[in-house]
Amino acid sequence: MATSNDQFGYIDFSNTVVDYKDGDVIIFEHVDILSKAYPLKPKTTLLALCNEGGITLTVNGKVLEFSEGDAFICPPNAKVEKSVRGATIDCMAIGLSDNIIQGLLHDKMETWNHMVYINQMYKITLSESCKMDIELYYKLLLSKLHNKQHAPSYHTLQALLRALLLDLCQVLEEKNGTIEEQHHSQGKKLFNRFLSLISNNDVKRQPIATYADQLAITPKYLTMLCLKYSNKTASDWVVQYTTEDIRFYLKNSNLSIKEISAILGFANMSHFGSYVRKHMGMSPSKFRHKK
Repeated sequence: MATSNDQFGYIDFSNTVVDYKDGDVIIFEHVDILSKAYPLKPKTTLLALCNEGGITLTVNGKVLEFSEGDAFICPPNAKVEKSVRGATIDCMAIGLSDNIIQGLLHDKMETWNHMVYINQMYKITLSESCKMDIELYYKLLLSKLHNKQHAPSYHTLQALLRALLLDLCQVLEEKNGTIEEQHHSQGKKLFNRFLSLISNNDVKRQPIATYADQLAITPKYLTMLCLKYSNKTASDWVVQYTTEDIRFYLKNSNLSIKEISAILGFANMSHFGSYVRKHMGMSPSKFRHKK
């Protein structure tokens, strides 16, 4: 099975075997696209572990050399320019949508966003034990997916992916220190404060001007900072956090749709339903009962 360019930007996957794919997750066991397809500009987060070979990539202007045992974290819309070293590279890779990362790392999103978007940690050189752990997670995921007699539940796959991401978060912190230990430019601090404001706000769907006022900057400057550090607008971030709250309540609570609509600050159910259909592709009721 092969995926289309729609999900992964400009990459041609026509000759690449996809081991698993749903709306939020795509898994490859052997992939060498990093040495062939340019420009690379994925629409999802791409996590890759180099098994063999070597390559030099320029990611958002940063020149990075990847060798066996290195992990690549490529956020959505990152600009990856042509390799200047290495003809081939073999990787295991997982593509994850913003929605599933938000859902799996609900309590660690600030760490993830800080390290990936602000510190731009696109490359991690893993210890041998950590590399083995990542490979085991990957092999376990594939083993579960390929078991035709006992197909894994979606919750099982989520648990494995969450464990993998939490381990990566721990490595990111070990490599670059915790958020409290970082010292950044004023722009980076403002961007991080913006993400914290959204994360800690019960009603996240606020006008951008409201968040900008709390940061004592203009909405235009806030969006400029978001584009600079994440290639996403301030509105994109608000939608991402809002849809995750919607997903969480619809999937993990017994609250009625009307109650969820009110909790999340929507004026009425009609407005809530239109928002969910626009950003999540179906009605709240259909999303709640989707397996």
